[in-house]
Amino acid sequence: MTKNVNCAIKDRLERLFDYIAYRRNAGFFHQVLFSPLYLLSLLYGTAVKVRLALYSSGLLKAGRLGCKVVSVGNITVGGTGKTPTVEFISRNLKESGFRVAILSRGYRRTGKGIGIVSDGNEIFLGPEEAGDEPYLLARRLKNIPVLVGTDRHELGRFALERFPLDVIVLDDGFQHIRLKRDLDVLLVDGEKGFGNGYLLPRGPLREPLSGIKRAGIVLINKASVENDEIAGSIRKIHPVPALFKSSYRVEKLLSLWSGEQKDLGRLSGAKVMALSAIANPSSFLNILSSMGGEIVSEVSFPDHYSYSLKELEEVIEKATVAGADYIVTTEKDAVKLEQLEPKMDIPIYYMEIGLDMHGEEQRFMEAVITGIQG
Repeated sequence: MTKNVNCAIKDRLERLFDYIAYRRNAGFFHQVLFSPLYLLSLLYGTAVKVRLALYSSGLLKAGRLGCKVVSVGNITVGGTGKTPTVEFISRNLKESGFRVAILSRGYRRTGKGIGIVSDGNEIFLGPEEAGDEPYLLARRLKNIPVLVGTDRHELGRFALERFPLDVIVLDDGFQHIRLKRDLDVLLVDGEKGFGNGYLLPRGPLREPLSGIKRAGIVLINKASVENDEIAGSIRKIHPVPALFKSSYRVEKLLSLWSGEQKDLGRLSGAKVMALSAIANPSSFLNILSSMGGEIVSEVSFPDHYSYSLKELEEVIEKATVAGADYIVTTEKDAVKLEQLEPKMDIPIYYMEIGLDMHGEEQRFMEAVITGIQG
């Protein structure tokens, strides 16, 4: 009961934050109402600027590793497609002959200290101990070690002691400036952009937009024609970086427990329940709709949520009442759901998502390799 109450409260807070952070034309009443958050954002911004200045001046030293380092991250909170981008870059670097490892903080993992999620051949930690995204990367990538730890410099040295590496890819490392990198790949949400332009907690920005100047490559994900405005605002701040656009592409539809691959056309015209616990569930709904599924019900939990067996059975019951043919979830959710064994039965599928760079994949990787070799 307590877990359900906490979940409901957290879900409402996340929805409230989205309303505050992405409402661009707030009236006078809202400006006054949210003024305490604005004052907190000024304090937060001061702390961020001081930290950046200390590293920029050399008063705080950034460590360097004995290999090339690529950072993949964002300047806003929430999901921008970091995991599929890290996977895409790492896989292609490996295929180009580089020896690669992935370092991640392991957000909300239960494990402590440094952990080897995978040595590239065997997976040692589950999604709870490793964190959802590192486990997902370890499961999808072969011959690429995945490690987790809060201090990426210490973690990088640990990785280099155990694996022969040419390149380390930092998952969500754009603000981890205490580790020097050879290339920063900045991801921008093509649907939400930079929100209201304020720093946390008044807006979605982790740091001032001037931080875009650190990026060697900018990738606008979930791209649409409206992205020209976002691209233009980026160019005004930093005209130099290589700029690309991408969208999500469903690569596989798989049965949750058996792993059997299904025809993607199965969802066309089907009645579907959408189940997710991700930062941006609307993006997942858009993908489902684009595949022709009729969404008859939606259940969303807070990001990184750990489902219980009872909750899954309640979801299945709700799907049955709604007349759903299938429940469809994300691969990130599947790694937790597949550990449960509900008594009720309805087909549950999950989607493997990749990046579609609209024919620019080769040019993107050329920019990555040039960035780390330059």
